[in-house]
Amino acid sequence: MKLNIGNRIYYDDSIYAVVAVIYTTVYLRAVNDDSTNFDYEIQEIYKTYKDIEFLGKEEY
Repeated sequence: MKLNIGNRIYYDDSIYAVVAVIYTTVYLRAVNDDSTNFDYEIQEIYKTYKDIEFLGKEEY
């Protein structure tokens, strides 16, 4: 699996967007929209990437 910036991840009843991938760390930011679409669930991410960092909530 290769994540891209903007991919959407479902975790803990929330959806997060990938903002960066550096080596084996994925950086996510909460999205603030009404869409329920996502590309992956968090369990799928942990199969390939070792660390996930959650950044502050994005403001619109």
